[in-house]
Amino acid sequence: MGRSRLEKKLSYYFNYPQGSADAAALAVADHWEGFEWVTGPVMVFWKRPGVGSVQVWAVSVEEGMGVIGHALAHRGIEPKEREWRTAVVTNPRFGKVATVRATSVAARSGSSGPPNTVILDVAAQANGN
Repeated sequence: MGRSRLEKKLSYYFNYPQGSADAAALAVADHWEGFEWVTGPVMVFWKRPGVGSVQVWAVSVEEGMGVIGHALAHRGIEPKEREWRTAVVTNPRFGKVATVRATSVAARSGSSGPPNTVILDVAAQANGN
């Protein structure tokens, strides 16, 4: 069976200091350069009030926590145990297993300035199926 293109989106927001969304996007693009992970049926979510949140689909809880840890490292944030939530889905649309990497990064200011939102578009070749 041929390999098909799979697109996913990872978006997260942080309370970035006042400044250019373009500068934030460049810094985040550098941070994610060459980073890959495997998507799948596990949704991992991290949130700290007053700081921000990140959600990712991954092949396992550990994989998802690693991706979010990478996102948090950019802001120098150490996650705490109580800030995590996970869920597993059986819908094959969300559970597609594929290795992904960032293909583009964009940032925009919130409606009243910060927090800035970072949107990471990722693309992959689907693994099998």
